[in-house]
Amino acid sequence: MTKKKQPKPYYMYVLQCSDESYYCGISTDPDRRLAEHNESKRGAKYTRSRRPCRLMFTQKFATRSEALKKEAAFKKLKRPEKLVYMCDVIEEEMALQVAKMESMEKANSEIESTPKPDKDS
Repeated sequence: MTKKKQPKPYYMYVLQCSDESYYCGISTDPDRRLAEHNESKRGAKYTRSRRPCRLMFTQKFATRSEALKKEAAFKKLKRPEKLVYMCDVIEEEMALQVAKMESMEKANSEIESTPKPDKDS
């Protein structure tokens, strides 16, 4: 029996260039892609003259198609709208993490409050 390989997620990423402009792209590995933008000829022509770039934002997608669609939509936004979008996504992700932590804390407190069986019985 062969295991079905999980497809790698794709990320839409946003770089801030040295001139404070934004560059948006997609990749399965945003950290590797950032290094390419900053250190090699594999980086986009746009970013080569605007080094160093820093990774400002990533958003995970299940498929390449989803990431490409989001990248195209993001590139159509004006700069202030891009900032709002990135902040909104980060806030949503933080809220999900907080809810997850609260759920775990609640489960832990329920476990701790459950009576333990007597050792003498």
